Amino acid sequence: MAQTDRDPRESTLTILKRLWGVLAPYKARVAGVALLISFSSALAAAGPQFVRYAFDVVIPQGSGTLFLWFGLAFAGFYLFRAVVEYGGMYWSFALTQQVVSDVRMQAYDHLLTLPVSRLSNEQSGSLSARVVSDPNALKGMVQAAASRLSGQLVAILVVAGLLVWMNWRLALVNLVVLPILALVTYYYQEPLRTASRSIRKTVARLTATSTEAISNIRVVKAFVGEEQERKRFGEHNQAYVDINLDRRKDVGKMEGLINITSNYGIGALLLIGGWMVTSGSLTLGELTAFIMYQRQLQGPVQSVMFFNDKLQAGMAALERLSDLVDTPPETGGDREEVPVGAVELEEVRFTYPDADEPALKDLSLRIDTGDTAALVGSSGAGKSTAASLIARFWDPQDGRVTIDGQDLRTFDLNALRRCIALVPQAPTLFSGTVAGNIRYADPDADDAAVRRAAELANADGFIRHLPNGYATQIGERGVRLSGGQKQRVAIARAILKDAHVLLLDEATSDLDSESEAVIQDALDGLFARGSRLTSIVIAHRLSTIEDADTIFVLEDGQLVEQGTHEELLTRGGRYAELRALQRRDEETPIRPAARLEGTGRELRES
Repeated sequence: MAQTDRDPRESTLTILKRLWGVLAPYKARVAGVALLISFSSALAAAGPQFVRYAFDVVIPQGSGTLFLWFGLAFAGFYLFRAVVEYGGMYWSFALTQQVVSDVRMQAYDHLLTLPVSRLSNEQSGSLSARVVSDPNALKGMVQAAASRLSGQLVAILVVAGLLVWMNWRLALVNLVVLPILALVTYYYQEPLRTASRSIRKTVARLTATSTEAISNIRVVKAFVGEEQERKRFGEHNQAYVDINLDRRKDVGKMEGLINITSNYGIGALLLIGGWMVTSGSLTLGELTAFIMYQRQLQGPVQSVMFFNDKLQAGMAALERLSDLVDTPPETGGDREEVPVGAVELEEVRFTYPDADEPALKDLSLRIDTGDTAALVGSSGAGKSTAASLIARFWDPQDGRVTIDGQDLRTFDLNALRRCIALVPQAPTLFSGTVAGNIRYADPDADDAAVRRAAELANADGFIRHLPNGYATQIGERGVRLSGGQKQRVAIARAILKDAHVLLLDEATSDLDSESEAVIQDALDGLFARGSRLTSIVIAHRLSTIEDADTIFVLEDGQLVEQGTHEELLTRGGRYAELRALQRRDEETPIRPAARLEGTGRELRES
């Protein structure tokens, strides 16, 4: 990322500003929690005074009444302090959870607004890690920065003041210890951030690798790929272990140097303070209280120093979140009303990111209102790309896509997409019920509308035979349904949407002939909705689009011919060639696997 090449101090300042931006909406709560914890830290400073008073007054006098009052005061003080500490701990934790939860929701909300071009550049598991696990890494930094750090700073100031008040000469020992602690922490700042950044990236790779393997588990098992997946995951897992070990080495060195410096400070106090006690310039109670204060001072100082570790880990997570949140969202126009009209591509040129050649080259075609148009051509001809432009998943670099003569980019994105229904080649269903998946197109639709959509999609029959009918749980991605059943549910979802434009992206290409016939009946139900529906069908099996009003034949991103089925066959052009090739393939029997030439083993040996 760009920030890794910048000066670390500048980067730290930038991230701290962003952290303040995260905390700014909660500044009143942050201030309240900080005051509560600061009060708790100030109360802790009174503890050694009890010890000093006991050694110098209570014990020497030996009065029973004094012992009683001292015990009551001691018990009441620490009970009150425990209540204050509990309140500070609870409200600090509640504030941290709220901040992290809101950051996670903001990141997820923004993720949903990102263009397809951004989402396609990163594995889905890695994106999920940015939204789920990276905000969790902010907990330590947010909690420390929002509340506990202020308490530690107050404790340092109060205790340092008491030390100077008790004996300013002995307090000078801190002037030697504290700068050394600060230098140690500063030295390890950048290595810790670099390691934390690597850890966050490795966690994202682990999540992406495991998610990909699990989502494609049938392919993994079918090709006996368990060992390959185990190796891939193992490499990332070992990298995670190695990076954590390296980071822990730096943390251990920093902690060790801080601890040894602090203990040497205690040793100096014992030597110097002990000599002062023997000379009569310091009482034993004062020395004991001084050492306790020194321990109390070292605790907050070390917490402030160790906050650097939390800061670097949180910064690494905040950098990854910033990279996501700073990505510009999809943009649309301000027109809310999308007219019913012809769909047209005008001199459209489009190139995918990082591609050398354009997928569409000055493509122009027009689909009149209420027509059913088919896009056909060989693989890679640009059919799905054209459909993606119509759905505004991408925008052309040149030319424009219009509805009723109006550029799609002038319409509000949500308004535009509410008018477009999509039935993809591989139907995407969500875990939940059958009815819930159909109702995804219109969450407010009643049961009668859902059933009507299913009937038109030729899906009502098989749904009623499921164990719980429309309430049947279908599993992740509809794993409990067959391909044809999933496709019919997807078509029912499109019917329920009641859109102006329907995109069918090779909806029957992966089905057998019987399932295809059922799906074709379902599509007939979809087409029968009325003349206002403009249908754009990307066809693999040309037999399914013979009744289309217009067939557009694409090759190498260009329109090579168009017309009806009969016109194109009579013309004897590219469409007639594709039709002849497909019919020949359908008539050619498939040889048994045992007789295939060039088996996998032979190919590997050749």
